[in-house]
Amino acid sequence: MKTTDAWRLSAIPYSEMAFKSILQNSSNMWWGSFGKGSSEASGRKDLVKRALRIARFDKFVITAFVIVAAGAPFLPQVLGASYGIAASVTLSLAVSFALVVLYGVQTLSSFVTSGPSPVLSTLPLTRKDVSLVNLLSFVRTSDYLVVGSVACQVFFVLFVTGSALSGLFMLLTGAMNSVMGVGVALWLSSVFYRNILGSKQGKRGGVLRLALLLAWGVVVLAIGVLFAAAGYLIPLVQSVLTSPDALTGSILSLVYPFSLGISVGSVSQGLALSLVERTALEATVGYLLVAVAVSRWSMTSVTSFPEGASMGTGEGRTHDTSIPLHEPVTAYTMKDLRAASANMPSAFLFTLPAFETLVILLIRAYLPTLGASTILVAMILGGMVSLILPLVLVSSEGTGFDFAKTMPLRMRTIIFSKALITTAVFLPAVAVVLAESLLKPLTSPFSILIPLASILAVAAASLLEVRLFLGFAPSGRVTFALQEFARMAAGAGVVLLPAIIYVVAYILTFNHALAAGAMLVVASVEVLAVTELIRQS
Repeated sequence: MKTTDAWRLSAIPYSEMAFKSILQNSSNMWWGSFGKGSSEASGRKDLVKRALRIARFDKFVITAFVIVAAGAPFLPQVLGASYGIAASVTLSLAVSFALVVLYGVQTLSSFVTSGPSPVLSTLPLTRKDVSLVNLLSFVRTSDYLVVGSVACQVFFVLFVTGSALSGLFMLLTGAMNSVMGVGVALWLSSVFYRNILGSKQGKRGGVLRLALLLAWGVVVLAIGVLFAAAGYLIPLVQSVLTSPDALTGSILSLVYPFSLGISVGSVSQGLALSLVERTALEATVGYLLVAVAVSRWSMTSVTSFPEGASMGTGEGRTHDTSIPLHEPVTAYTMKDLRAASANMPSAFLFTLPAFETLVILLIRAYLPTLGASTILVAMILGGMVSLILPLVLVSSEGTGFDFAKTMPLRMRTIIFSKALITTAVFLPAVAVVLAESLLKPLTSPFSILIPLASILAVAAASLLEVRLFLGFAPSGRVTFALQEFARMAAGAGVVLLPAIIYVVAYILTFNHALAAGAMLVVASVEVLAVTELIRQS
């Protein structure tokens, strides 16, 4: 089979892989996922089309974001900064590597859970042709991201240095970086889904999922800090890389991706290389060999699936079929947690409020005190992020909600379980603020009441959102989208109201105690009112 024919044919298994990846994270399909007044056949056709549209849209958006993120570290040089390019290249490679991994873990999940070989094996193709099509469909998953990020990096290096040799070396290091990023994403997907599918109830699987989610969060947090403090961070990294301390420079020249950044910066300087730069070039050669090994492992992994097998599940695995009994709210809460955490991107939403709050506090870290305004903004944003979870939890039900309705469960049991998860997810954000209050003096001791009132507001908002989501299912697509927006807006309003009351009360009285007390009272009334509404419905 010709490579061009295989490339065209690879669009079919790639579409299947994209559909499976979106379907595994059903929360990505929240618009139009429920309440379609159509036949089952047309509904399935619409589901496939919608999933592929979402996959294409996600790919284009992430590609644009990767290009911007890869180019952002070069802006100081473009704007006339006089320091070297090593720090910019290092940070650009680090950010593009992280984003390729984050995107790859989501899109490559279908490769590790069930490869496309079983589908292709039904066609009149040789095993060699199937392997080639598999490989090209794997290439399609990250082609735009890799080409876009590498092209962006090469362009800026050429623009800043004016050296064709530096541009060629940046092309090599950028390609190495992307290959290693895709390989790491494939390996992480294999590890994550093997433990998801093989040991959902095992302690080892739970610990590993938690570790991967924390690693995912650290990467997102690092990217946020980079964008928030790029003007300060890039000169700092450059000063460290060019430090007269030979030991520090030698150590960094061996560490990925510092070695690559130093190497790109040294190529434009000609043959007069320092010991650190020579060490970095030697380390880069070593990382090139690692990239070659990673690329060979990745190609072998996606082209040598036995029929019906997968990287993620393994063979001959036994499962624990014991069924522990729990009280209804507890049992439904555990079910929601397992369903939502079966996909890493959606599972990260459980830690996102805390990370978002930490980013806000880091941005304001230069302030000597922890003001009420900082706490209020952190709690509002953390609460808003938390309110994505009710939608995720309802969407992750899928057809399972139809089975739940046939069971002797009250609607309020389902509502309280999802609201309990949402509120619990917000608590780490509160813990971050409380920890910060131990490190910095508060402008007012009554500001500590703001997180408590925010907990009550988020609880009330999540109860209201879930109740509205499960209340009814509109038939029209436009009507559905508008009502989905109205439901989320209602939850946002419940979170914002106590904060608005705090601001108004403080403006009128200039008293933090009265403002915090008013906020706490309003949030308590919201919880009582929404709870009573649910009990009567």
